[in-house]
Parts: sequence; C-alpha cells; structure tokens
Amino acid sequence: MYYIKDAKIRRMTEYDGAPCAEVGVLPGAAEDPALLVYIVEDRYEEGYEIVRILTNDADASADWYDNNMHNAFEDVTVSAFKGSIVMDPEEERSKFQRELLIFGDLKKQLAERFEQYP
Repeated sequence: MYYIKDAKIRRMTEYDGAPCAEVGVLPGAAEDPALLVYIVEDRYEEGYEIVRILTNDADASADWYDNNMHNAFEDVTVSAFKGSIVMDPEEERSKFQRELLIFGDLKKQLAERFEQYP
C-alpha cells in the first residue's frame, strides 16, 4: 500500500478533452516513488476519479529541477497497485483514491480549481 506524506495540486490541465488536476504526491515510505496523479471530475466516484498515475524515477540529487524531457516519468496507471493478502489491486486503488481525496483539504481545493477552470 502507498502511504501519502504530502499531496498538492500542481496545475490544471486536460485529459481526453476534460479538465484534469495534476496532483503531486510525496510518499510516506522511503522506498516508494513520488507520483503525479491525474484526477477528473466524476459523479460516481466521490466526485473525482484518478485517470492516470506517473512515477518520477529521476535522481533528485542529479536532477533537482522539474524536468520531464529525459523520460524519467513512467506511466504506472495499470501497474501501480499490485494487491496484497488483504486487498486485490482494485480495492487497493480505491483505498488510495479515498485516502488521497481526504488528505488535508485536497478535495476542497479540487472543487475550487475545477470551478475556476475555463
């Protein structure tokens, strides 16, 4: 399971033509990668749904700036959740999404950002 240390909306963008929030997520466990999580509005999934997850495997000491030109970002949307003895991958994904949406005031910030998006 992925533990969340911090989560912040980095920017608003589009995903398949729909408004989408790019959320930077820092891991609570040292061995877990930082994530970029893409969230769209969805009336069925607590108001929001994760549609894409990227990891950044760049070495922060060598690449300290936010640079996606070197292909350090990897799409792990399908493979991010492996499951465990207690949960299957889909349950783990749902748990991560619920925990992300209740982290700090992220859900409130998402509502404000989507409301303001042109």
